[in-house]
Amino acid sequence: MTPPSLPARRSTSAVAKKCTRLRASVAAHWKQCTRCSERKERHPVELRQLERFLAVVDRGSLAEAARQVGLTQQAVSASIAALEKELEARLFDRAPGGVTRLTDAGHALVPHARAQLAADQRARRDISNLASARSGTVTLGIGETFAEDIVARAVSAILTERPDLRVNLVQGYSEQLMARLYAGEFDFLAAGVSNMTLPAGFEARVIYSARDIVACRAAHPAAQLASPTLADLQGYPWLVPYSRPSDVDVITEAFVARGLAPPTRFIGTDAYRVGMRLLASNDLLIMTSPALLANRLVRESYGIHVLPVDSPGVTRHASLVASSERPLSPAADTLYAAIVAAAADDGAVQRPPAVRQA
Repeated sequence: MTPPSLPARRSTSAVAKKCTRLRASVAAHWKQCTRCSERKERHPVELRQLERFLAVVDRGSLAEAARQVGLTQQAVSASIAALEKELEARLFDRAPGGVTRLTDAGHALVPHARAQLAADQRARRDISNLASARSGTVTLGIGETFAEDIVARAVSAILTERPDLRVNLVQGYSEQLMARLYAGEFDFLAAGVSNMTLPAGFEARVIYSARDIVACRAAHPAAQLASPTLADLQGYPWLVPYSRPSDVDVITEAFVARGLAPPTRFIGTDAYRVGMRLLASNDLLIMTSPALLANRLVRESYGIHVLPVDSPGVTRHASLVASSERPLSPAADTLYAAIVAAAADDGAVQRPPAVRQA
């Protein structure tokens, strides 16, 4: 390519010098642009080139490598030549009959090529496992209303089939866990929604419904009565969830509805074990989900007695709560389905999915 030239001009000495400098600058710029346009465009090394390279290394000849990868010998040779051109190094010394011997550059490439192909295989396997829910992580929040044995059976079932799946279980009161679900900490929640109104973008599938029970320690005076009534519970303090102040209203309204003096002493706690120990060592009363005391070991360990009274209480709907706008991951969807199946086997009342939004 011939650089453009500036027209010669007769001028004063100063103008002539300026024109000379300008012509030199244009020429230098044109030369640089020419080098850029002629510079070889580099292409990334492809995995299939490395695969064919290693086939030649392992089989010892182009012909054997071609049979291994299902290509013609010419195609494999062309692929190796393209790889050598890209790396600007000869990888093999060729001998008659297509026999090959690695050069120093070829020896240097072998471990990197094997690592690249191994990484590709691991990535494909991991992605496949995630898609099939054979691996990955699912985090579930479990409220006090939801039966623990249903969740335990569901988790046991999926871990038997998918031992590489990681499951995180976080237990607490439903109201506490709801806020953490909305913040994105959980994949979904197994909890009692009762009269809660879910915000837009979340839905609850009711698995079963259960009414609260009233309990106390076995040594409580009310536990000694064959048929205690609400009147027999007057004057005793109540243990209530700190994060659910509405339980105080329910208990108070139950006494008022019967024309009885409502309780005035309440202990609020979200510490489950501390609450159970307080209940076991004091004449307290508690209104709670039967799921919280469903475990026989828990009742016997703390000496808890369930009172045969029908009030106070709330019918709570044990539900699976999840985002209606963001699909569950394959791992979370697998656990969700396993919980539904375990509840069905348990004879829990099944209800169709329901969306309650603000």
